[in-house]
Amino acid sequence: MKIGEWEGIGRSRALVAHQLGELGADEFAAHVTMYENGRQRILVAADVGLFEFNWSPNTSDPDAIWYLRGGLTRWPSVKGMRLQTDAQFDPVDEKVQSIWRLVAEEPKLELASTTDDNPKALPALLDFARACIEHIA
Repeated sequence: MKIGEWEGIGRSRALVAHQLGELGADEFAAHVTMYENGRQRILVAADVGLFEFNWSPNTSDPDAIWYLRGGLTRWPSVKGMRLQTDAQFDPVDEKVQSIWRLVAEEPKLELASTTDDNPKALPALLDFARACIEHIA
């Protein structure tokens, strides 16, 4: 899932796309974590490395200016990235539940999604994880 496919993230989408365009970076996949008050953590796997952006207002005022702050970690500097999974099977209801976690030590990263989340959440996490894992040096 790329940044343009994320729903409900507002104006941050255009700013991230603009920043990637200014650099001439090719995006592979993105992952957005939404927090209270509209704040967002936006991760973008790109050809040049792993971007981490934070989208937040500069004050608590309802008319505050919002900022996109970001940084890039080149793929060779991404350390300790791993994808973990746990699954369980309920024989009574014949239901499978799984959880996937993408974890990295540098930059600090902990993302998780389960089969019980929003139907788009798990595929989005796995797309992002796949893009990261394929490009780590």
